[in-house]
Amino acid sequence: MRPGAWLLPLLPLAGCVSGPPPAAAVEPEHYRTARDPEGAAAWQRAQQALARGDRAAALPDLRIALERCPDLAPAHVAYQDAAQALGGEVLAAMREHYRSLPDRASPVPAWCRARLVPTPYAREPALRAVLARHPSFAWAHWSLGRSHRSEGRVLLAIDAFQAACARDPRLAAARYERALLLTEVGRYEEAALDFDAYLALEPHDDDARLAYTQLAIYRLGRIDRAVRLLDELERTRGGDVAVRLDRAAATWLGGDPRGAVARYLGVLADRPGEARALLNLGLLYYEVLPKSTADRAIHWPRARAAFQLFLQTVVPPDGHDQFERTLAVPFRLGVIAEALGPAPGTAPTLADLRLPEGP
Repeated sequence: MRPGAWLLPLLPLAGCVSGPPPAAAVEPEHYRTARDPEGAAAWQRAQQALARGDRAAALPDLRIALERCPDLAPAHVAYQDAAQALGGEVLAAMREHYRSLPDRASPVPAWCRARLVPTPYAREPALRAVLARHPSFAWAHWSLGRSHRSEGRVLLAIDAFQAACARDPRLAAARYERALLLTEVGRYEEAALDFDAYLALEPHDDDARLAYTQLAIYRLGRIDRAVRLLDELERTRGGDVAVRLDRAAATWLGGDPRGAVARYLGVLADRPGEARALLNLGLLYYEVLPKSTADRAIHWPRARAAFQLFLQTVVPPDGHDQFERTLAVPFRLGVIAEALGPAPGTAPTLADLRLPEGP
């Protein structure tokens, strides 16, 4: 293919199918499976290029995939998203292609044009028009959910993603986005079911696995499930600080606070200013490890050092962080000072956080 050929409009050729049956008779696999061998090979190459972040390299193969498989919905999404990210002539060529794409029995041309409508106010009626003619087309339900989500209409988005999943249980993106929104609104048990279903479809998505891990630890208290997820994450992203922090939290909530202290100290050895590790170390030394007044004399100096170091960190605040910095941590430091006396005049260091010997 000559350089720049991917700037030409796509030709509305039919390679996968010679003309789709009426929408009600079309199985979901029709829209997500490349049946033409040349189209399937091009789609695979395009996905590999996109996975390594090379959108420009993916474009020629996306052209081939869509010429050979004009109803391949995920390839249309990839082409539109890549062109919008690249902008310029690529974006103009993509928009011209969809403007000139003729309507046919398939919902795909109208859905593709609806996805490109710039505002939700106009996009949502366009998507509803597609669904009025093709109510079983899961990809339009998914796009409607994404439009609702972009406007903050979370419950409507959840319903639209559920409609997409009902029409096509293997539409993984709808399952994942529904899981995230269910977590956001506190419907944690339902979110877990969607995460399980999504990871069965996309077992290599570590971002989703991490989100599910955090749901399992901090919202559901399913430590056994979280540990299994962390075992999988550590095989691919064991050095990530988020994975290490979640492993420490799972160790704590799994009944091993001293093991959790050791894990947080390991994180701080590599990232001395990690606020979450410092705060949780302070909490472990302040309220978990001490079982008596004598224990407080051992652990509270370490809690004080951890809390002081936490207050020195600079991170983008959220509601919980702000509460800890302005109220909770200063209150605990006051309790420690009342019990042990004023803090030493020297600034605390990570050495002051080391785990003491003994139980």
